Amino acid sequence: MKNYLSNSRLNLATNSLDWVMGHTIKQSLSLKDAVPLDGIQQLAVPEKPIETLYIHIPFCHTLCRFCSFHKIKFNEGVAKTYFKALRQEIRTVIAQGYRFNRVYIGGGTTTILEDELIKTIELIKSITTIREVSCESDPIYFKEGNPHLLKGLVDRMSIGVQSFDDKILKASGRFEKFGSGLQQAEYVSRAIEVIPTVNLDMMYGFKMQTPETVANDLAQTIRLSPDQITTYPLTVGIGQNRKKAGCLAGQPEELWPQFLAVKEALAERYIMEFPWTFSRNFGQPVENKYVLDGEDCFGVGSGAFGRFGEQFRISSFDIPDYIERIQSNQTGTSYTKPLDNKALLQHHLMMMMGHGLLDNAQFKAHTGKTLWQAFPLEMSYLISAGALNKQGSNYVTTPAGQFIGLKMFSGFLAGMDFLREQARELPLSMKSDSEASANNSIANETKTDSGIIV
Repeated sequence: MKNYLSNSRLNLATNSLDWVMGHTIKQSLSLKDAVPLDGIQQLAVPEKPIETLYIHIPFCHTLCRFCSFHKIKFNEGVAKTYFKALRQEIRTVIAQGYRFNRVYIGGGTTTILEDELIKTIELIKSITTIREVSCESDPIYFKEGNPHLLKGLVDRMSIGVQSFDDKILKASGRFEKFGSGLQQAEYVSRAIEVIPTVNLDMMYGFKMQTPETVANDLAQTIRLSPDQITTYPLTVGIGQNRKKAGCLAGQPEELWPQFLAVKEALAERYIMEFPWTFSRNFGQPVENKYVLDGEDCFGVGSGAFGRFGEQFRISSFDIPDYIERIQSNQTGTSYTKPLDNKALLQHHLMMMMGHGLLDNAQFKAHTGKTLWQAFPLEMSYLISAGALNKQGSNYVTTPAGQFIGLKMFSGFLAGMDFLREQARELPLSMKSDSEASANNSIANETKTDSGIIV
């Protein structure tokens, strides 16, 4: 009975958290106050390096049903022109004085034009002193591509497997795209032979999953011995993506036992660095870690976001518009949005929950406030939900707190979905009526050739 009541209390707490996060996201991440940028306007360059340069590649051969990222179906001519503009934007950003510690290339399918990706990474390494390059890929690249060409260029590869369960692969439209779970396991083995650090992205929270099937899925993952395993709950979102992802998702109360199954399945051979990221505890230490750690980020490419200081930057979500902006020597960033202090503090709280430690002295040194001064309602909620244990002047997360941290991160991902949905609707601010009309013709041609822009 004690365990039942504990689970019931946690489900009530996390359901309340879902509601609050949805309300907060709609308020703090609304783009109603987004400010269009003049085409040649340059924002202030920070004195210190920005931690991550994010590069977006918005092309896929087929479109996954649950993915809300900015992407279109692959068209080689459009993609080659896009990569050329992307490299021009990177050169301009570096020439303006921006500096970065690492690069993350995401998509879409980043390896969709292998030669163009290689040119882009080689350019970055020739004009910067970044310490690592992380890249996303689909599993089938390691069957059909030439991954050995990425040696010395890509330090960390994050492979979107999501599941080795053929039932889930078929339900999500990935079986036809990438093959069976056993086939994908073979492709992953090839990746591990070539890339220094390999992360496998796995998901749970599908309606056909149970704690037992989640554990079985991860057992297959562990047999491959990747350096890292990232386990995301299926993000339903709060906008249009809710309907697409929602038809695949199980009941919210099923996530807690599945999260416990993830922890138990990985406990022997992997260390939990975040409730969603695990690194192996065997062999040499993993050097190239998970990229998202609350750090500042600068985005380039159509559909990219950036956040540093108290501003949020949004690149054009219209690919022809983005290409034209760059070809006209304009900035790729089309809008900025001010971030209020409360939103920044809430992001900081999420990352502390992810790390498992709420360090009061460190937080006060960073913000000028104690945890209770900054988060009176949030701290009361976390204590009442059994999420935190006091340790001196600090707090450490319990398993329930780890799960709530995971839910907060899932809410953050839903917030990114909400931002992308709004960003697609922003006016092409740099266009006159005649230019906008011409651009729409290009966009329509792109849609005819390569599928509907998503």
